Amino acid sequence: MKGEHNKKSGTVYRHIVSENLDRNAYSTHIHNVYEILYFVEGDATHVIEDRKYKLKKGDLIFIRPFQYHFIQIDSTCRYERYDILFDKSNSLIGGIDLFPKNVDVINILGNSIALDIFKKFDIYKQNSSNEVFEGILPHLLSELLYSIYLFSKGLYEKSVFVSPLISASLKFINDNIYTIRDVKEISDALFVSESYLFRLFRNELHQSPKKYIREKRLLLAQNMIISGISPTEACEKSGFIDYTTFYRNYCDFFGHSPQKTVSI
Repeated sequence: MKGEHNKKSGTVYRHIVSENLDRNAYSTHIHNVYEILYFVEGDATHVIEDRKYKLKKGDLIFIRPFQYHFIQIDSTCRYERYDILFDKSNSLIGGIDLFPKNVDVINILGNSIALDIFKKFDIYKQNSSNEVFEGILPHLLSELLYSIYLFSKGLYEKSVFVSPLISASLKFINDNIYTIRDVKEISDALFVSESYLFRLFRNELHQSPKKYIREKRLLLAQNMIISGISPTEACEKSGFIDYTTFYRNYCDFFGHSPQKTVSI
């Protein structure tokens, strides 16, 4: 795995190659930045919230902030992908808003400009200092986004919904993210048992409803703190019952305290 975290630009770049990737290599996760995955080779399915895509060569996945997602390795074989995470606040990156709304996956195999840009990522990474690569990366990313907008129109991949009940559950959660007190509220709204809902989340999303809610709230709280709201107020506004629980979960999830967020 080749990767570099550019602190100055807030961008993460990785080119991942594995000859024998374990089927349990990746777990569910969520973050408040954008992510682009370019799938080169392998046998995998990508799940974004309540939608799943059987990946094929040339698929580019566009993941927006606050979307739960994971790659499911369907069989052990050679696996290769590019992975770029970036923050919209980086003024050097253009073209983010041009990516088609309500589209998660575009196949760019016929877009020679986009494919050449991914080759450039590696060339510049291998032949430049970290500082030079950090300066080039946002501009290459902008070019990639514009090339997709201009030359990959209509090449959208269709998703399959993981489950109608999961879709209804996620809609209820996201509509009530600040006020839900327990999982029973969700199961009652959908007329199913808590145990059935829990099993469905585990089977389809590889996580629990409680974890889904908690981690989304933590990211929302982080954004509030960055915007200038105090940690105690962010705790209350994001739906946590008490500050002790909020503080413990925040430290576990981000690796630092809410107070430290202000200075990062």
